[in-house]
Amino acid sequence: MPNSNKLKPFHRLPCEELSQIQSEVIGWINSNCPDILTSNQLWNKCDTAKLVKASTSLVSWCHGHRLKIKELAVTVVTPTTPTVDLHIDELPVTAKINIPIQNTHNSYNRWYNIPKKILDSRETIINMFGNKFYYFKNIDYSKLEIIDEVELTEPIVFNSQIAHNIVIGENCKMPRVVLACTFFNEPIQYLQY
Repeated sequence: MPNSNKLKPFHRLPCEELSQIQSEVIGWINSNCPDILTSNQLWNKCDTAKLVKASTSLVSWCHGHRLKIKELAVTVVTPTTPTVDLHIDELPVTAKINIPIQNTHNSYNRWYNIPKKILDSRETIINMFGNKFYYFKNIDYSKLEIIDEVELTEPIVFNSQIAHNIVIGENCKMPRVVLACTFFNEPIQYLQY
């Protein structure tokens, strides 16, 4: 069972190269996998080697933080995407970096405290990649304590082991595109209190 009390939900990381990263990543998506921008698939694994080659500014920024990219994925929320329900991501990764690529204004990542009674009543389920994770569909959010939330306007180190969801505001444009990065050397230090 995840322990959400020892680490922060997120940590902001300044990024002077953000507009260049956004341009390189969306350009790569448009050239290599444009269908993900209109599908109803939230999580889309990328050909990491090809995307790394196409986004030198991303690689340079990560190197500046002494991080070596392991895997890149793109999360896409469209009008046809099912609701992004509360969940806890698969292990072993805790600290990812999420980078806003397109249309993230007026959308929020939100983290919740899940009471032990609720957590214990849920079994892990298997995701589309064959890995176990916690999924809290049809849960009464009014009974949960919101720990924190952030509008994703700059890169953040993202704690994926605290229950979280995506809240889409009325004025959020679609598709909402975020680059999720995992690393060989997880940036867990940024989540320490």
